[in-house]
Order: sequence, then structure tokens, then C-alpha cells
Amino acid sequence: MSDQAPSAEPLPRVPGSRNTGLDRARAVATIAMVMGHSLDAVLSDAARHSVGMVAYWSLRAVTAPLFLFVAGWAFATTVQRTGAHGSSVMRRYLPRVGLLLGWGYLLRWPGWGLPQLFAGDVTVWRHFLSFDALHGVAASLLMGAGVLSVLKGRTARMGALAALAVLVPLASPWVRATVLAGGWPLALEQALASRTSNFPIFPWTSYFFMGGLAGLWLAEVKRVPHWLCLMGTGTVILALMSLWGGDPRVSDPTLVAWRVGLLSVAAGVAMLLPSRLDRWMAPVGRASLWVYVVHLPLAYGWSNVAGLASRLGRSQDALPALGLALSVLTVSLLIALPAKKLHDRWRRRNRGSARPGPHPEPAAPHRESTPRPPGEGRGEGAEAPRLSP
Repeated sequence: MSDQAPSAEPLPRVPGSRNTGLDRARAVATIAMVMGHSLDAVLSDAARHSVGMVAYWSLRAVTAPLFLFVAGWAFATTVQRTGAHGSSVMRRYLPRVGLLLGWGYLLRWPGWGLPQLFAGDVTVWRHFLSFDALHGVAASLLMGAGVLSVLKGRTARMGALAALAVLVPLASPWVRATVLAGGWPLALEQALASRTSNFPIFPWTSYFFMGGLAGLWLAEVKRVPHWLCLMGTGTVILALMSLWGGDPRVSDPTLVAWRVGLLSVAAGVAMLLPSRLDRWMAPVGRASLWVYVVHLPLAYGWSNVAGLASRLGRSQDALPALGLALSVLTVSLLIALPAKKLHDRWRRRNRGSARPGPHPEPAAPHRESTPRPPGEGRGEGAEAPRLSP
């Protein structure tokens, strides 16, 4: 090797195509969550009992699981595509875990009850430490990164993710009973059990691991459309649950199974959306964290700043509520998408300034052809997960 070779600039990455199907699924999950939260904030009790809203509310139960599912899908495919292994996986994702937790706890900051918080009031502390969607993704990301950092092969990683996806809901009743029996630190109690948390680790991380498993599996499927794989798998799961008669209200495993079937079908339908929508949907999917952070204060308020839930409450009929939900979505996108673009430019500029300048010595000889590293390119997950509820 010549003396100049180590100082030569690295060869450019070979561009690849994004997984636009996953981009669509991520966008649908993000939009569905914004609309669901906004409707929940303002829809009247009478309107909630109308036929259309009852059907919608039944389907709305799949939006949060779909959000976690696509985040796991993006995460696992990114790790596999980049060939990351060992400590490099943890170094890459620990800052994101911290970011998600930071935003999650900031959004729950009880500015309306600071005297009680500082006085140690348990009710206010439970509110502050409750696990929501961002906390759930952070915990899932930490667990997933830990597992994938010690396993390298695709088959081993798929096996580990499948085991986690099954064991988490099976263990959930025991974990919940053990934690709620008392004696646990409040922060850990809120993370593990569902006393006042919307997305505790058990069983919600199961959807993230199921998404990671689906991502690794679909990456190897070449001859069958991915939307068909997802819809077919979801339909089989739903058919088996219907034939078995599993009641989703009975146990965590049956509830998770029903939701996995529904979200698989939903993800498949999202992948079938027209490709001409990719220009608008892909940025929404990639900015899911930004959209989530912006829309929550608009819908529910933040600290002592009132949102729609406090200003209007459950007072709106279906059509006005839908209009308000679309307004929240529009404002969230108008704020989040430019902010995400500016942040990406800032990151690229900082990375560029951190690179050493051109070496005065001659560069290494030009290669006639550069072999493409396995999985290289702009495949899905190059910026994920950003979410990403």
C-alpha cells in the first residue's frame, strides 16, 4: 500500500433507492396518530357513539402499534444494511435513545403543578414519569440495539427479535402483577407497568420487535411484493384468531396478536398507495419525531399552556372535529418539515466542516470500478428511526 493511500479521501457512497413502501407506511402511521390525538381532544361524547366514530375508534387502536412497528422495521433494516455490529450499534443509537427520552419527559413537564412536583406529590410525579410513545420507542430501541449489537447474522437477529416479540406479551401479566405489588422505584414502575402509563415496556415493545423482524424478513423477499407479504401475513393471523375465538380483552398475547394482524394489513395497504404520493409522504415519514413533538402541545397542551383539549374539550361534532384535526395536522407539518430540513442541513454542514481538508499529496490512484458494499445505498432507515409515536 502506498504512503498516500490512507490520506486519500474516501470513495463516494454509491446511491441506492429508498424503500418507498416503508416511507409510505411511516407517513400513514404519523398522520393517523396526529389525527387520532386531535379527534380525541375535541370530539364530543355523543359524536363518539355514532356508528362511523365507533368503527373509527376500533381501528384507531392500531395507530400506536403501527407507529412502533414501522420504527422497529426502520431500525432493524438500518443496522443490517450498514453492517453495524458490537459497540458501534450502541454508539449509534444511545444518543437517539437519550433524545427520545428527553423529548418524552419534556412533553410531560407539569408546569401546572410545579409546587406539588417539588413537594414530592406522587400523583404529579406519576404524570411526569409516565411512559408515552416516545418513551416506548426509546426503550424498544435500547433493548433492540443491545440485542443486535451482540448478534451479527440476519438469521440470528431474526430469531432474537421473534423471541422478544413473543416473550414480552407472554411475560406482561406477571411483570405487571409483580410491579404493582409495590416496592419498585416510581420511574421503573411507570416504565414497566400500566398504572398511568399509556405505552409501558410490557407489552408495547413487542410491536417494535415485530416490526424489526418484518423488516429483516422482507429484505430477503425478492419475488413477492412486500405489500402482499404483509397483507397476507396479517390476514392469516386475523383468520386464525377468529377461528380460535381469541378475545383481545382476555390477555396481552391475544390483544397483541389481533393488533399485529391489523397493523400488518394496514401497513400493506399503506405500501399500495400511489407512488406519485411519495414526494409528499416520504418527508412526513422521515420527520415523524418532529411532527409528533409539534402536534402534542397543539392537541393536548404543554406545561401550563392550554391546547385544544383544554380550550374546547369534548365539545365538537364529527365534522368540526375532523376539520380541527386536519388543521392540527397542517400546522404540525408546516412547522415540522421545514425544521427537519434545516436540522438536516445543519448536520451535513457540521459533518462537512469536521472532515479534514484535501491532502497536499497526490490522491490514491483512481479505481476503475468500486464494488458496492453489501446493502449499501440509501435504503430505508438511513435516517430512522426518528420516532420514530
